[in-house]
Amino acid sequence: MLIYAVADIHADPERLQKICSVVSEYQPDVLLLAGDLINYIRPEKTLNILNDLSVPVLAVRGNSDPIYVEKYFHQFSNLTPLHLNRVTIRSTPFTGLSGTIPLPFRNRVCFREKYLMEKISPLIDSQTVLVVHTPPWGTLDQVMGRFHSGSKMVRDLVEQKKPRLLICGHIHEAAGVAEVGQTTIVNCSLPKTRKGMMIEVGQNGKPEIEMV
Repeated sequence: MLIYAVADIHADPERLQKICSVVSEYQPDVLLLAGDLINYIRPEKTLNILNDLSVPVLAVRGNSDPIYVEKYFHQFSNLTPLHLNRVTIRSTPFTGLSGTIPLPFRNRVCFREKYLMEKISPLIDSQTVLVVHTPPWGTLDQVMGRFHSGSKMVRDLVEQKKPRLLICGHIHEAAGVAEVGQTTIVNCSLPKTRKGMMIEVGQNGKPEIEMV
């Protein structure tokens, strides 16, 4: 399976054009959106562009996406919200969490940690691709290379449930690939100079990942 993963679009027309061109060129099996998709004006314009893509689109919202965005997802035939929802494509299970944590930044959307842990845990196994906005604490989460701003709940979730892949964003300058135990962590934040992450997932072994 070929997965295309991006985060932090922020309704930027140039970034949306990049996504369209990558989908056209690579023809992935699915597009994963790890939050911060829109701006606060006319979200339907961005969502229409994403909905018109030729591949299934699975999404969570980030700290810059108001809660009502998930209601919009349900209005589009090709956009599927992953928040506390398990979706299987070509035998690969996907699930996700929307939102982000309140520290060190004061964000509008926060994880209700205990409740979400109880809800998401049964949806994750060793083959799952988990999509969240915030990186796990201590991994691909450093702001300006100086201090960590990831989620300790996400870190605990990864260590306990050991999903195959965790897809995240949020920290733009920390885009890259790392590992936490048996889980491959991919920060797919979309900076000006990149187009996201292409991830080849086979039956066995580690995923093959290319920053495009």
